[in-house]
Amino acid sequence: FSWHSTMAKDRVESWSRFLLLWLYRIARCLSLLSAKLDTERLQLREPKRGGSHRILSILWRYLVVLIYAGVWSSLSQQVLGSAPKSYADLFATLQALSVSILAIVSFIIQTRGENKFCGVLNRYLSLYQRICKATRLEQLIPSKFVVFFLLKLFFTLCGCLHELIPILSVENYADIFETVSMVFGMYMWLGTLFVLDACFLGFLVSGILYEHMADNIMAMLRRMESIETQERMSNYRRMRLLCDYSDELDECAAIYSEIYEVTLAFRKMLQWQILFYVYYNFINICLMLYQCILRYLNEDEMALVSLVMASVKLANLVLLIMCADYTVRESQKPKRMPLDIVCTDMDQRWDKSVETFLAQQQTQCLEIKVLGFFYLNNEFILMILSAIISYLFILLQFGITGGFEASDELTSQFQ
Repeated sequence: FSWHSTMAKDRVESWSRFLLLWLYRIARCLSLLSAKLDTERLQLREPKRGGSHRILSILWRYLVVLIYAGVWSSLSQQVLGSAPKSYADLFATLQALSVSILAIVSFIIQTRGENKFCGVLNRYLSLYQRICKATRLEQLIPSKFVVFFLLKLFFTLCGCLHELIPILSVENYADIFETVSMVFGMYMWLGTLFVLDACFLGFLVSGILYEHMADNIMAMLRRMESIETQERMSNYRRMRLLCDYSDELDECAAIYSEIYEVTLAFRKMLQWQILFYVYYNFINICLMLYQCILRYLNEDEMALVSLVMASVKLANLVLLIMCADYTVRESQKPKRMPLDIVCTDMDQRWDKSVETFLAQQQTQCLEIKVLGFFYLNNEFILMILSAIISYLFILLQFGITGGFEASDELTSQFQ
């Protein structure tokens, strides 16, 4: 049984390393990372400042942004379709335009913050090695990482194919200008989607690290039960074990502090992207519901496709929120542990280590708040659902008042 369990863990570890390595390569292909991976030290090495490779990378990224901004109107026209004919069409067009503008802003912000991004990734890699040493484990990535990664990848690919298939039609490549706009548009959009998925993976990794540290402390407390139960143990042996456990708890406190700081740094660095992630998926859900109702009124069989894609976008949003909530819950596990009960008043050093650790937990209370607007927790899912229901009522009001009907005034203005 243990042999099969070891083989299963090795397969999970190899799969995890394979997926993460391919994510690194895709990030370099999408011009999101210029740093090279040092496989021996397990760190990202940034190019030397002023180096030719670094300068070319910066010029390439600014060129991509400038070209995309120049052809944005053409790309938006292909994505949004024909000119709005009703007030409901106009409302949906403005929503789609806001997503495109925020996509450009998101790409610029992530391009400027590559050094910070590499720094945070290196801190995660160092934490991985440090926790492996503290917990005496050879690998930390569980099977849930692979499962959730593949689930998130499935939802991302479904949404990506639904958005890119209309752009790949032959009529969108009639001349060189339209071809350039489509290529650069898809290039930047894939990079944006990659960063949005990186937000999900960052919170997932933080939650897994917190979970391993909580399991390590619980295992330590179970080992400490023998100190209180064994009456034949000498006082010297008891004090020596408590000193060793005090050192172990101090190391756990330092690691908890580092996980807390790197998680906050990750959130602070990508908070604009997280905001865009929430806004992008919410707007897409609204647009899909609008298309579903519009196609249903026109007796179009594609109405079901729009409803399914709205569900996919909602699943994307729910996965991010649940992953952030999972990280917060795992960070609060030590508060529910009997640290102040086990071996209390037996050794002053152990009591001081416990007091310091619990005080740190009270001070470093993790909350994932995005730009001061909202907290990423499971309660936020209910807010999203209530907003979607409110949007459906607005669409019904549009339908009742004739908002889906063609307006001669709008048609004349957009001709």
